[in-house]
Amino acid sequence: MLKIYFRTLVVTWKIYGPSKAFFAWLLAEPLLKFFTFSTLFADRLFFPGFQKIEVKKPLFILGHPRSGTTFLHHLLTQTDDAAPFQTWHLFFPALTGRLFMKPLVNFLIKIGKTEVMPEETGHKMELNQTDEEEMLFLHNYDTNFVTIGMLSLDDREYPELRCHDEQPRDHRLRSMRFLDGCFKRHIYDTGRKQIIAQTHFSTFRLKTMLEFYPDAKFVFVMRNPHQVIPSFFSLLHNSIEYRWGLAKIPSDVLGRYNERRYQDMLALYRYFYELQQAGELPKERVMVLPYELLRTDLETAFARVARFSGITVSDELHQIVAERAKSQQKYHRTHQVKDLAEFGLNHQRISEDFHFVFAEYGIEDKCQ
Repeated sequence: MLKIYFRTLVVTWKIYGPSKAFFAWLLAEPLLKFFTFSTLFADRLFFPGFQKIEVKKPLFILGHPRSGTTFLHHLLTQTDDAAPFQTWHLFFPALTGRLFMKPLVNFLIKIGKTEVMPEETGHKMELNQTDEEEMLFLHNYDTNFVTIGMLSLDDREYPELRCHDEQPRDHRLRSMRFLDGCFKRHIYDTGRKQIIAQTHFSTFRLKTMLEFYPDAKFVFVMRNPHQVIPSFFSLLHNSIEYRWGLAKIPSDVLGRYNERRYQDMLALYRYFYELQQAGELPKERVMVLPYELLRTDLETAFARVARFSGITVSDELHQIVAERAKSQQKYHRTHQVKDLAEFGLNHQRISEDFHFVFAEYGIEDKCQ
């Protein structure tokens, strides 16, 4: 963890100098980490009951970001048993930490100051809105999320933050125990038992998750790379612009960043494909859900996921799905998807590099 922290600090100084971004990493980040891990420890003293909780039959939603995973996650967590994490829960996974922070969060909600990331970036985040559980791994710096931010501007690469299944067993299981502890605390806190987690970058730790949770099931949302790539790159650049600014990043550094992100996208699709081809993904535990089915026939897609996962579906949830199916036909995105050329990419390269996706999953090799 310390290596990742100090390298991020160095990179932030190199790019932005004595800026708000640098001092946030220098001062706020260590304080947040100290608060998180001290309160996680304190939970064992003040809330020992969470340790007796069992995480049973969790459902994980995988797939590359911008593949419809957030939409599916929000839909499935409408069940009465689901225990989704709101953004502030992800920031403060400890029960003791939440005890301290909840009055502030409630005050911010009351005055309408909940926005973390605006809609125009491509992924709106609010303190009291459900968000992706992959963010929990940011606390121990063990997710590819770390390298889609400042660390990807480094001249070094960090394959250990991507290829989780290839890391030493002790390291892999330690991270899973950390995640499991967060899940147990959240079940204890909310009184709800069904974990439905959105963890797209954990596609790279799928073998470990299959082993750690023998009763877990996984839904991989498969979307056309021609659609995913420009959407994801637009989100990345919009987010960097909003948080730190793009203007100070040298063009060669930004070009290297874009290439690394592209290679990581390719690696995620390829890793899932290769596990499937090797017969390491049991069909009764891992399901591929076509994005196009999710988009064009939501009720059928939902029925498939419900049957596969075994989640409890109330009449109210059926009604929510039916209403969402009607409303999504009128949906128009509010953020702009930029042209591939801005990222040094083109359609032909995507077609060639992702040919295995088009061939295996019946996805048309064209941009729609």
